[in-house]
Formats: sequence, structure tokens, C-alpha cells
Amino acid sequence: PSPFSSKTGRCKAQNFARLCDGSGLNTAPLQTKRGSMSQAYCGIDFGTSNSAVCAGMGDAVRLVPIEGEAVTLPSAIFFNEETKGVAYGRQAIAEYLDHYDGRLMRALKSILGSSLIGETTQVGARRKDFRAIIGMYIAELKRRAEAFTGQTIERVVLGRPVRFVDGDDVADARADARAEGELRAIAEAQGFREIAFEYEPLAAARDYRAGLNTAETVLVVDIGGGTSDFSVVELHPGEADRILGNGGCHIGGTDFDTRLSLATVMRDLGFRSRYKSGLEMPGLYYHQLSTWHLINFLYTQKTVTGVRQMHHLASDRSLTQRLLTVIETRAGHQIAAAVEGAKIALSDAGATRIDLGGIEAGWVHEVARPTLVDAVAADVQRVADTALETVQRAGLEPGAVQTLFLTGGSTALPGFEAAIRAVFPKARVHYGDRFSSVASGLGLAARAVYG
Repeated sequence: PSPFSSKTGRCKAQNFARLCDGSGLNTAPLQTKRGSMSQAYCGIDFGTSNSAVCAGMGDAVRLVPIEGEAVTLPSAIFFNEETKGVAYGRQAIAEYLDHYDGRLMRALKSILGSSLIGETTQVGARRKDFRAIIGMYIAELKRRAEAFTGQTIERVVLGRPVRFVDGDDVADARADARAEGELRAIAEAQGFREIAFEYEPLAAARDYRAGLNTAETVLVVDIGGGTSDFSVVELHPGEADRILGNGGCHIGGTDFDTRLSLATVMRDLGFRSRYKSGLEMPGLYYHQLSTWHLINFLYTQKTVTGVRQMHHLASDRSLTQRLLTVIETRAGHQIAAAVEGAKIALSDAGATRIDLGGIEAGWVHEVARPTLVDAVAADVQRVADTALETVQRAGLEPGAVQTLFLTGGSTALPGFEAAIRAVFPKARVHYGDRFSSVASGLGLAARAVYG
């Protein structure tokens, strides 16, 4: 059973981090030639939803078993006010779901490229800089990689989306450059001395290229938690690859979570319901409550006052009372986790249940796969259109793409493969490892630069 499915006491928080596997990937200890003075290096895939590290010494490169035997670490931090400790990844989510008093933060990468990067946020009795919070997470990835290699690691290739910020004008390009600069500065502050960047889809292409015997024109499609990124590449075994074009848009798995939440659970809280006057309720609070990195901004007295005013004027006060309870008890991330779980479940099942009985007894929302497909259809089409635009900017017709290399957790979204196949009907589809192809490729890039 899923560890999210029931409450079994706080011992679950200690056991949750062990409930994972290594996905059959090579995480054997690194070995170098006897007497070798090789220094360790790594590639880091800092993702919106999950992160991974691939470390190397000399020619040997391995994915790091970064949490138990798992090679991925959810991009989550929990500041535990009861223990005064800080937890990361699955452990962070488990402590939050076990109702420890504290502050959970997810989708940290989404802050890069936004105005939030220069702000602070309340953590317990103090305010903390967002750069420092992201730095803590990067430092933890570094620490775990160093524990694996037995060496201090000062050389890294960081993955980055093709676009931190959507748009093609000069201001967007400057904002994108600032976002990369922020990530570089954060990495330097954690002790990295040599830093290179590689587009995430190009890193995934390195992983794919390793198994090729003949040249191919490949469209790499990397659908992550926060962005969708594309690279058109001519891959040549044993020769230099030719990059024909890159593109991307700021749509990913957390956006799909938001769409599903608005179509389901937020309706139970009054989204799209009406005031007694007949006017529709404002949607701001619901959109924030459905967006991972904005949830914590609702936990203010100003928001509580605003929701109480809505509640007083609502035609169905049972819905707004539930909304008020969710905000007052700070249950927003619990809802987001349940919705994300339903999205994942609908990849395999025709229907599932979003069980929120831990917030209100008997609160269950039944959801079928067509609801998810309809909710995300516009976003999925925009992703497919961006893929086509990337190929066209590379000077190619859709039929020239021989292979679609799909990676990233959100490629499992129902309806996604059909949408991308419709744009490139002649291309064969190859799936990389959804959660580690980019990290593996970044490790290979780091070996090329530092090995």
C-alpha cells in the first residue's frame, strides 16, 4: 500500500524513506585504478519535483543512491519546528504528513527565474532567504554524493531547462540569464569551484546516444515537473553530435497537478461556486492552493480574513467552510500530495479516489481518467505545439524526425504520447528512464569536462 494511504503513527516518517528501490540502475561503488589520484566530479539534475546526482572519478560514472537505494530525491525540504531539524526528500514529506509542526517547501526550482528569488519567507519564528533555502537543498545533494564517492566534490555540471522563463524577447532572455546566474551563485556558495551547465534534454540525449549504432535525427522531449524542454539533435556514434535546435516552455508536472486540482478537489472547496448575489467567487485563493510553490503564501491572517469574508457572502457556505478549515489547519500540501498521487494513479488505472478524510471525515473525491485528460488538454497541446515549433526553427519538417526520445516523469501523463505522436506520426518512440536519464547524461557530460 502507498505510504500516503493511511495514518499509522509517526514511526511511518522513519520508515517512509526506505520505501523505494534503485530502479535496476547501476549504483555500484565507484572504482578507479590502483594508485589513481582522480578527483571526484558530478552532474546534478536539480528538478522541480525530483532531483538526482550522477558522480564520477576518472572514467567511472555512477548514479548516486541518494535516499536509501533510490536514485531520486523529491525536491522537498521540511523545517521541523518540533525537533528543530531539517528533513529532505521522502523523509520531509513523511514528517509533514505525520503532522509535525513545521514548514514544508516543494517545487523549489520554480522560484528560479521568478521575482520570489530575491524575497524571504517565514520559517518558524524567523524569515529565511529563498536563495539560502535552495542552497540548503543543493548542499544536501552534494553531501550525499560526497558520502558515496568518499571525496569532496568541487566540480559539477548542472542541468538547466532550455528556458527558465518563457518568451523570446530581450527582457525574457535577460531574465533567463539571471536565473542561470542565480543557480551558479547558489552552487558556488555550497563549495562548487568549477561549474558548467548543460541543457537537460541534451543531457538526456547523451544517455540515449550511448546505445546507438547508426546516426539518427532525434527530438529529445524532456517533460519535467516545471518545464517542458526539447532538443533536435543529429546523433552520430563515435563522432561529434550536431545540435540543430532547442526550445521549451514553462509547463510541467506541477502545472498538470494544478489543472487536476482545479477540476476536482477545488470544486469541493467552492471554486467556481457563487456568492448569494449570483456573482462567481474569485479564483485567486484556489489557484494558489493548487500550486505547490504558492501554497505557503496562503497561511497569513490577511488570507484568513479574506476567506472569512467570502464565506459570509457565499451561497453554499459548506464549501467555503471547508476552504477556511484547509487554510487554518495548513492542509494545502496534504491536498496537493493527494492530487499528485491521483494523477500518477490515473496513468495506469481508469479511475481512482482522492481521499482527504484526514482533513474532514468522509471527504473523498472520485476521479476518472477522462477528467484528467480534459483538465490538462490545453497544456498538453501547448507542449506539443512547442515541440513542433522547435523542429521547424531547426529547419526541419516533422517527417524528418526519426526518433522521439521521451524522458521525464510527466511523459507518463495519459494523453501525452498520443498528442506528441499526432505531431510526429512517422517517428518511432523511445522511452528513456523517466527519472534518471537526465542525471545520467549530466554525469557523462561531467566526465567529458572533468574526467
